Amino acid sequence: MAIKSRAIVSWLLSYSTSLVTASALAVQSPANLVERMPLLAQQLNYAGVFSYEAADIQRSVRVSHQVVDGVAYRRTSYLDGATKDQLHQSSLKKCAVAGHGKPQPRDHYRFQVLGDYRVAGRNALKVQVLPIDNLRYGHLFGIDKQTGLMLQSILISQSGRPLESLKYVDIAIDESAQSHPSVDNDCSHGSADRDIEAQHWKVSWMPPGFVRVAEKYLDGERISLAYSDGISVFSVLIDAAPDSEYPELVARVGPTQMAVTSYTHQSTDYQIIVSAEMPRATVNQIALSVRPPAEQERLSNDS
Repeated sequence: MAIKSRAIVSWLLSYSTSLVTASALAVQSPANLVERMPLLAQQLNYAGVFSYEAADIQRSVRVSHQVVDGVAYRRTSYLDGATKDQLHQSSLKKCAVAGHGKPQPRDHYRFQVLGDYRVAGRNALKVQVLPIDNLRYGHLFGIDKQTGLMLQSILISQSGRPLESLKYVDIAIDESAQSHPSVDNDCSHGSADRDIEAQHWKVSWMPPGFVRVAEKYLDGERISLAYSDGISVFSVLIDAAPDSEYPELVARVGPTQMAVTSYTHQSTDYQIIVSAEMPRATVNQIALSVRPPAEQERLSNDS
């Protein structure tokens, strides 16, 4: 009898905690709900199947996300088409990029809750995020009422047309296990020489609100930079010794736009590749603005 009573008490505590969590989510602003999604996707343990559509691409994907001792493991397996199985590992310890502020998406998007609906058997909120300019795309998110995890995402063009869709059809979420990432302001991004090398290259034009959120040093003389406004992201790859040369172009792969340009600095030829799920004109203008500081100073003096 005592065991049964303890089980009932445990169930009541778990149920009341779930109600408090759902209630807390319900009173949050739509901007808060959207801003917390990436963090919750890292913190929570979950497994499920989602459908993905973009242009003529249709896929069903099984995903499993587990956090063990501060490390997140994400496995994805394609259920149709060519067999593909990937395991991605990342630390919950995040490194702050020195000298760059935090994105403020509320200054550049309008957030609105459109109503309640169900996704993968779970109650969700439909949240619309539209940019205040024509330099980026809008989004429609389905956010789980219980946990705040994203259950659906639709990328919306400037004309309101869906460009990309991701939607869970089945998902199980472990609400009892939740890890908390930390931010380290003293993370090493490489040697001092490499830190200086990253500063040699800057994006002199980008839509308002974007800040550098990551920088990586790849093999050889390759530098990868990432920028975000809190909703949209674009990446810049600078390659001093490309394995193969691409012509200058602007191309599209599904909803992703890619611009390739070349630049010569101090007798070295560089290839610059910018990619983003953003309008073609925006991506092209970003790519054309990537310059080393010496060139930026000269342009500033000429103007």
